[in-house]
Amino acid sequence: MDHEQALIRRAQKGDQDAFATLVDEHQRYVYNLALRLVKDENEALDLAQETFVRAWKALPNFKGQSQFRTW
Repeated sequence: MDHEQALIRRAQKGDQDAFATLVDEHQRYVYNLALRLVKDENEALDLAQETFVRAWKALPNFKGQSQFRTW
């Protein structure tokens, strides 16, 4: 099991520190993607935050069939 998969498994069990590490590792990518879409820094920040809130809530449904980043 690689580092990211281990973090995902821990986060799925409720480990908020593991999820925070996932956020740290992917927040720049998510923010930059949102910024390209909306062309507004504040809106991109809001979208990135909402993305991670939704990811946390949906994490029990993550099956590992894709990368966390693309999920």
